[in-house]
Amino acid sequence: MNIYKYKSLIAFGLFLFSVPAFSQIAEDALMLGQSTVTGTARFQAIGGAGFALGGDASAAALNPAGLGFYNRSSVVLTPGFDILNTSTDYLGTSADAFTTRGNIANFGIVINNTKDGLIPSDWRGGSFAVTYNRLNSLNFESEYGPGNSDASIIDEFVLQANGIPSSELQANIDDGQIIGYPEAAYLNFLINPDASGNNYIASIPADATTIQSGNLSTSGQLSQWNFAYGGNYKDKLYLGASIGFRGFSYQRESEYREEVVYSQDYIDFINEGNYFFPVEGGNVSVDYVNYNQLNEVVQINGTGINANLGIIYRPINELTVGLSYQSPTFYSIRSEETFDLASEVLGFLETDNPADAIDIYTDDPVLGNRFVNEYTLSTPSRTGVGLAYFFEKAGFLTLDAEYVNYQKNQFSSNQESLSDVNNNVDAIYKPVINTRVGGEFRYNILRFRAGYAFYDDPTQFANDNLDRDRSVISGGIGINVNSFFADLTVSHTQYQSDFAPYANGPYIPQENTITRTLLSLGFNF
Repeated sequence: MNIYKYKSLIAFGLFLFSVPAFSQIAEDALMLGQSTVTGTARFQAIGGAGFALGGDASAAALNPAGLGFYNRSSVVLTPGFDILNTSTDYLGTSADAFTTRGNIANFGIVINNTKDGLIPSDWRGGSFAVTYNRLNSLNFESEYGPGNSDASIIDEFVLQANGIPSSELQANIDDGQIIGYPEAAYLNFLINPDASGNNYIASIPADATTIQSGNLSTSGQLSQWNFAYGGNYKDKLYLGASIGFRGFSYQRESEYREEVVYSQDYIDFINEGNYFFPVEGGNVSVDYVNYNQLNEVVQINGTGINANLGIIYRPINELTVGLSYQSPTFYSIRSEETFDLASEVLGFLETDNPADAIDIYTDDPVLGNRFVNEYTLSTPSRTGVGLAYFFEKAGFLTLDAEYVNYQKNQFSSNQESLSDVNNNVDAIYKPVINTRVGGEFRYNILRFRAGYAFYDDPTQFANDNLDRDRSVISGGIGINVNSFFADLTVSHTQYQSDFAPYANGPYIPQENTITRTLLSLGFNF
């Protein structure tokens, strides 16, 4: 496997491991398969707990059987506004990043063809719906440092280069066919082959102190269009089906910078002549590496398709029971990655003729190749059950449980085998049960709502004390007047995550919050 090409398959926004390339690829599946609270403001106000509910356009994606509850047509639009905050604590230095985003969270149109009471039939008709839902926001900002560390990104360049003959690195550079991280480090005099020519040493002491800082910015979203139908049998049994078409775009821009502390150990390292770089006509003696700066840009786009089947049964007037099954989502994905590495290096070029010896200085960035990869991904199916109890016209309480096995994520590619990636997915992730609860109280034309959703941590091991469970607290108010309705919702999501600024680098813990405001406006006709 070409480690450079597949390094671009990085997790969108979560960055749970950010170490070996296989772990990075596996995180793609988590972003594309992990659910959040979506839908209209009404549904998000009750925590997204809607497996046993109907009469809302959100049912087209959650449980299409709920479309059978409609007795007239409807159209709804839900704009939203997100406030995102990320706090980091890196090497003893705290930093906060704050960003805001506006969006369209939901749109839906429902066409009803319910039979009136004059037409005798056990099948009471149903409704067809076309809906749009923003499933996941991929917007994210983070800053970290500066902080002192005894690690360096050069150590990672050494690990990636080890085992590659220096003649191969030089040939790649001369041909211009591959400029990956080892080649860029080699060009910048950061790594040097040892006597064997197959392994490398760093241009700074192993225990050199570096001052590290950086920032990370991501943008994009995952969304889905649903085409669904839900029918009504005797006002007791509701059946539905839908097909979903997904699309996503994602861009990640990162900047990592380290400054090398010029200590007495570093001076001793230089004086001992530990680092010479052979070049045509002589050797470069590297006196000092001042800083390294790595900039990376990752762009990933794709489309997917899934299907959903649902059923809701009303054993008594006050109670409904719902069951929903969503098939695996099959994605076709294209990713691109580019990077540049800038290093300020001071040294001395020793030539065969001592009179020609000159000082050298470089800080020009080395541009890496554009690495492109195309692959497919199937994310796991989802099975959900729900209960809803209605207090006549005063309101309702509802509860959902959803099972998702994240070990079922599967990658494939026509370019090469990804069996190692799939094995890594199986080792990292686990099945989870997500729960949601909510309720609505009705008073005249007013609706008061509240909800809570809990999304279990899908990773089955962790080497830290982070709480990766996601919790969402929500509340809202609405009005329903004749054919017009409006709903306002505010939700607050909180979770922890971490990432490493480079492979095998120190982990950066993060506290993440998302405060979301939604306004649904709709008409029944």
